[in-house]
Amino acid sequence: MSDLIDDFYSARNLLYLGAYPQALAALSTLPPTNETELKSLQYRAHLSLGNRAQVLREIPPTTSNATLQALRSLALQDATQLEDLLTADNLQSPTFTVIAAHTLLAAGQKDEALRLLDMHPRNLECTTLTVAIYLGMDRLDLAQKLVARVRGWAEDAPVAQLAEAWTALVEGGQRYNEAYYVFMELAQASAVDTARLYCALAVSKMHLGQYDEATSHLQSALEADPNDPDTLANLVVCNSLTQSSEARARYLEQLAQVAPNHPFLRDLQQADARFDDALAAMSK
Repeated sequence: MSDLIDDFYSARNLLYLGAYPQALAALSTLPPTNETELKSLQYRAHLSLGNRAQVLREIPPTTSNATLQALRSLALQDATQLEDLLTADNLQSPTFTVIAAHTLLAAGQKDEALRLLDMHPRNLECTTLTVAIYLGMDRLDLAQKLVARVRGWAEDAPVAQLAEAWTALVEGGQRYNEAYYVFMELAQASAVDTARLYCALAVSKMHLGQYDEATSHLQSALEADPNDPDTLANLVVCNSLTQSSEARARYLEQLAQVAPNHPFLRDLQQADARFDDALAAMSK
């Protein structure tokens, strides 16, 4: 475990827990001994806070730093700008690799993102993002195997615990409760209240059919960040399950305003299209 801890360990944990202002505060106290790593974490926090214009303003298109070029591509949501950057030298850096993978994911290129992440099997960020991709691809088996391997060398790391809790939510059954307590322990240990953690707690409770508690966690998430897209998406789901159609419509409208390209909205649109096609077929 000690070999995983560097000057940026706490800031990375805060970033993954969704505590972006706290991550920026922690980074501001660090000496610039690794300026690329420092700036990359700062800019990732700013992107998560919605400060896209600031990132694009501070990273000029002419920068020669490959990691910062990748961050600019991430801010622009433009994976085509990565093409010339995916060299063997650049991909030796886990920081560059994970930023490039996020950019590819935003473009829907999951297989290519996985190929890059596989180059760093002992890097926590790369392995955690790989678990998330596997779960998004409905490959629970692969996520379980990777979580089991990571447990052998990084069990106590908060990022690894997050990956295990995400996997537990997909496994279901008694593991819903286990995931809930992992998220709760992470919140208490880090002493941060973030929309991401409240949202994770709410999802655990929804799976357990405890909708009142789920709603309470989601309201806390809204207080932490009134425009968090994942919170709004889960509020739509929770209010659908409790048949609160008015609230569902309100949160759905808000989600469409703050994150029109959110995966939840894309899935909903595809489901509506399939339903319309089915109706049309039946009427013939």
